[in-house]
Amino acid sequence: MKKRKKALFYLTVLLTSMALVAGCAKNETKTGADKDADGNFNETGYPIVKEPITLTMMGQSSPVQPDWKDMGFFKEMKEKTNIDFEFKTAPSDDYKQKKQLAFASMELPDVFYGAELTSAEEVSYGTQEMLIPLEDLIDKYAPNFKKVMEEHPEIKPSITAPDGHIYALPGLDTTTQSKTPIMWMNKPWMDKIGAKTPETVDDLYQLLKDFKEKDPGNVGEVIPLTANSPADLRVGLLPNFGVIQSDGIFQKDGKVDYAFMQEGFKEYVTFMNNLYNEKLLDNDMFSHTWEQFVAKGPKVGIYSTWPIVMLGFEDSSEALKYPPLPPLTSSVNDKKLTIEMPEVRRGRAAITSENKYPEATMRWLDYAYSEEGSILARLGIEGESYEWNEDKTKWKLLSKDGLSTTETNSQYAPGVGTNVPMVLSQEIFGKEDNPTIHEINKNLANELLPHAEMPYPLVYFTEDEQDRINTLKPDIDTYFEQMEAKFITGAESIETGWDKYIETLEGLGIDEYIEIHQDAYDRWAKEK
Repeated sequence: MKKRKKALFYLTVLLTSMALVAGCAKNETKTGADKDADGNFNETGYPIVKEPITLTMMGQSSPVQPDWKDMGFFKEMKEKTNIDFEFKTAPSDDYKQKKQLAFASMELPDVFYGAELTSAEEVSYGTQEMLIPLEDLIDKYAPNFKKVMEEHPEIKPSITAPDGHIYALPGLDTTTQSKTPIMWMNKPWMDKIGAKTPETVDDLYQLLKDFKEKDPGNVGEVIPLTANSPADLRVGLLPNFGVIQSDGIFQKDGKVDYAFMQEGFKEYVTFMNNLYNEKLLDNDMFSHTWEQFVAKGPKVGIYSTWPIVMLGFEDSSEALKYPPLPPLTSSVNDKKLTIEMPEVRRGRAAITSENKYPEATMRWLDYAYSEEGSILARLGIEGESYEWNEDKTKWKLLSKDGLSTTETNSQYAPGVGTNVPMVLSQEIFGKEDNPTIHEINKNLANELLPHAEMPYPLVYFTEDEQDRINTLKPDIDTYFEQMEAKFITGAESIETGWDKYIETLEGLGIDEYIEIHQDAYDRWAKEK
């Protein structure tokens, strides 16, 4: 009997040891510790692999792009690296569904690129070992990205999950036109009626009223103010009432709160309700499609997307007639204010547990953080989609085969119409030989950016915190969006309905929601 017990003990120890070894081996494979044992991998230089390999890539594409397999960028990268891809791409909402299905079904690509991974997805799928930790791979095989992180120390804490791992690579966009939301004014209409640039919310009201009554463009049905969505209108105009926010959250002097319960938000919806009732705000804004929104361009006084999109100029210099609306003061806000957008854009690329070549993949991704790779990913092929001047101080986009410069560019570069993990630096992309862009950037730098503030930093939540957010947020967001629309359209009285609105948010757990964001902010502030 004793011999039998002893044998069982040794068998248990043996099986436990084997399981631990297997677990360690599995973890090492997923984190890229066993690099290409067959010797096919080149740690430096090009090609990245000696013999060609093919991986699967999933990413968000743009409707203006060709299939990624036909894009100049990927063809050039294949020649340079010996790495080819089978692509699983889709635009916008379709991509989000495909991404979620890939994780749910465990049918993962080898790499996500142009991934638009949320912080919640990074943490959830990283801790579930569907996305592999990248910090060791970065340290060994990503010199370009390491250099970018050294130059921008805010990146590392912004992409490091609570467990200490990095599960996704970010983008970095330092270009002037990406730093803050913009509303655009129809200056030709303003000149016709002798209107000055607004300085206050009351000035804005008068300008919209003059647009409606005087019809300076002779368009008949004037739409003084519109936006693609209530969210676009909100980020563009709510700061004028002293409230900046990121997904409803903001911090001031280290204290986190919910923006859509503030007195400034109440004043904002009151103002918008007045505009709506007087038809100074587009009454179809809550229901129109993107195509319907853009089609309104010639009839609009102030709007939320770039003039070249709304009005389709053949000559881009025409856009200079449509300057940005500056920050305004109001009865509840004597300080000019706008939102500062983060330069770090998280979740752009990730390597999955299915990938048998994580080292080679990291080297492929790292090229996009070099100056050459950034230009290739955004501008495409020199001589085909763009060209430099003689001393390489300026570049310009090219057009070919009857296509516009944007359409031509999209045939060669994935950075057109979608976001990819690369550096968009003002230093490089400020060299565009386009006086219009430079003048717009000058206006932004003078009129908006001095008043820009970051509402809330890029933080990560613990698994428990994220679980609670996933429970609370859908109901809070749905209720808020419904009530914002009701307040603005007049379906609900602001004066009689505001207290009930606050009470309902409290019943939906808004205090806990704020507390979770406060805890995450406190951790971020301690680590920065």
